[in-house]
Amino acid sequence: MMQTTLKFLYSLSLTFWIGSIFFFSMFAAPSIFKILSREQAGNVVSDIFPKYYLVSYACGAVALVSSIILIYVWSSFSYTSNVIKLAALLLILGLAVYAGEIVTPETHKVRTEMSSVQEDTPKYQEIRKEFSRLHRTSVILNSAIFIFGVALVFLNAYTNKE
Repeated sequence: MMQTTLKFLYSLSLTFWIGSIFFFSMFAAPSIFKILSREQAGNVVSDIFPKYYLVSYACGAVALVSSIILIYVWSSFSYTSNVIKLAALLLILGLAVYAGEIVTPETHKVRTEMSSVQEDTPKYQEIRKEFSRLHRTSVILNSAIFIFGVALVFLNAYTNKE
């Protein structure tokens, strides 16, 4: 029963994590930016991001802990599969922490600075360029987390023996 519970927690945490990325990126953010002004939408998204990354950290931690226990106690998977799963989990959790704790606060700081400068100035254009760079980095990180997460769900389904 314990092994089934751990497998369930591992699968649930991964699917919840990648599902939240999918929903936010494909539905929530586009709708927010479609309905609200750019500034209002930015405020809403800035308010969501700490919670969004908290979900990532929690799901990543649950997946990692359940995976380690499954490997340590019931190592029914191949060594290669275990190494790939743990490495991928550590990678995507590290990417999520980097995005949430480094990139997002820096983006928020630059966005705040951008709102305090008049739009038609060279200073605004310089700040806007930095904001665009940080936003692009965030999108790349979240896309990588999503792709590796989907790969982990596939690997789990492929290697999960009854």
